[in-house]
Amino acid sequence: MYAGTCGETMICAGGTNFPDKPMLEGGAKTWTDRIFTLSPGESAWTEAGTLPAPYAYGASASIKEGLLCIGGCGREGHRKDVYLLSAADGAVTVTLFPPLPIALAYTAAAVLDGKVYLTGGCERPGEQDCANRVFMLDASQPEQGWQELDPLPGRGRFLHQMAAADGVLYVLGGIGLREEDGKQVRELLTEAWSFTPEHGWTRLPEMPYAIAAAPTPAPVSRNGVIYLLGGDDGSGKKYTPQTNPGFNNQSLCLDTAAMAWHDAGPIAAPRAVLPCCAWQGRFAAVNGELKPGRRSPEVWSITLS
Repeated sequence: MYAGTCGETMICAGGTNFPDKPMLEGGAKTWTDRIFTLSPGESAWTEAGTLPAPYAYGASASIKEGLLCIGGCGREGHRKDVYLLSAADGAVTVTLFPPLPIALAYTAAAVLDGKVYLTGGCERPGEQDCANRVFMLDASQPEQGWQELDPLPGRGRFLHQMAAADGVLYVLGGIGLREEDGKQVRELLTEAWSFTPEHGWTRLPEMPYAIAAAPTPAPVSRNGVIYLLGGDDGSGKKYTPQTNPGFNNQSLCLDTAAMAWHDAGPIAAPRAVLPCCAWQGRFAAVNGELKPGRRSPEVWSITLS
């Protein structure tokens, strides 16, 4: 689903689930357009409106005006739509924003100096392709639309992680595609990259192991450490409904000052394919998958020093 903030209010919207039975048992995917909010001091979520259509699997970006829901896909296919969700007086207003130049799903975004950067994703359903294209929207001048920047020099990817820390943008891990026996097959990536508008792209040290679909934009501590919490490390790729153990329950961090990767220990609630946002001095990871096709209604938070 999409998740972010408008002022002090957290907003969550859209998403998919399998309400009748799990995907691996033949359950049908259901798409939702419902929007929920949570304000400081409230003990329960408030249903606060609907999206223009049921959709999911896009990028989330929190700007001063509210939550941007960027791209994604619905039952009919991939989308280029972008919507701003702003909250006031218990209700959410949905405003159409400039669309992406192309339809993209399974993409990621991060905000750097008031500009929204979007990287990667898939243009067509069914994991037929994945992009290394990069788009930027200046949130203070949305009428200028999305500008295409120099592409990411590395592999095209989707379900990757992004973060912004100390004036630098980061693109970490994800899933690439390669051809095997005439078909496109998944390949988890350990590539890591940074970007600044002044100097462009820089290759970073390889991740110790591949991670995809961890909460993104990834949490960042005050001293510039980026945390990848759980996600898919490929260990459960050969699974059955009975044997799949769930997703990676470890965390990995990038110390951006030393530019070094470190093990950050186990986490209580391993999830994959989920948004993350800063809220009330914490980082909230919203819903996501417990196992492939098995959704969680839980929201967890982490406080970083």
